[in-house]
Amino acid sequence: MAKKDEAALAAVYQYYLHQNRPYSAQDVFMNLHKEHGKPLVQRVIDQLVAQSKLKEKLNGKQKCYVVNQDSMPTSSEEELSKLDEECKNISDQLAKKQESLKAMEANVRKLNSSLTSKEAAEKLAKLETENAEMKERLDKLQNQQVLITEDEKKSINRKYDESITHWKKRKRMCVDALDSILESWPKSKKDLYEEIGLETDEDVGATFPKK
Repeated sequence: MAKKDEAALAAVYQYYLHQNRPYSAQDVFMNLHKEHGKPLVQRVIDQLVAQSKLKEKLNGKQKCYVVNQDSMPTSSEEELSKLDEECKNISDQLAKKQESLKAMEANVRKLNSSLTSKEAAEKLAKLETENAEMKERLDKLQNQQVLITEDEKKSINRKYDESITHWKKRKRMCVDALDSILESWPKSKKDLYEEIGLETDEDVGATFPKK
């Protein structure tokens, strides 16, 4: 056997021994990073099957190969019991680690949703400022202090009076225009208002404030 074939035979067999699970020739060719040609991989696999080192299995239409388990070393009952105990211990450790990881992930999510120290300090300062302003206003109200100046009060009253004047003036203009239309309107005033979609002050309950 050529050295190239010997190297491929050793590499393929060691791969199957190490993995100890079924693989097709294509899988082995790819998993060995194409170090050996695909025809060569198939040839040494066939040779290993002929030597009863591998067993051939059909997976649908695809052929897979696995190490002949009869050639694998067997463990005593004591060794198997020890392995079972080790597996149980490892499983218990894994479960504890997973629980710990779950708790840490929950804590991380909680911390990520919380304010940073800087953000908390800024929010606290803002709330303290707002609280001080509201307390000052409350003190003024409780002590019946004037919260607006006389000039501000006059300005508000003036704007109020101007608004009422504009309201009356525009209502009068609107009524005059409607009266002109009604002179040649064949129907009633109510029909006209419905036709143009007009709502009067009376319709919405609005009245001029009394002095």
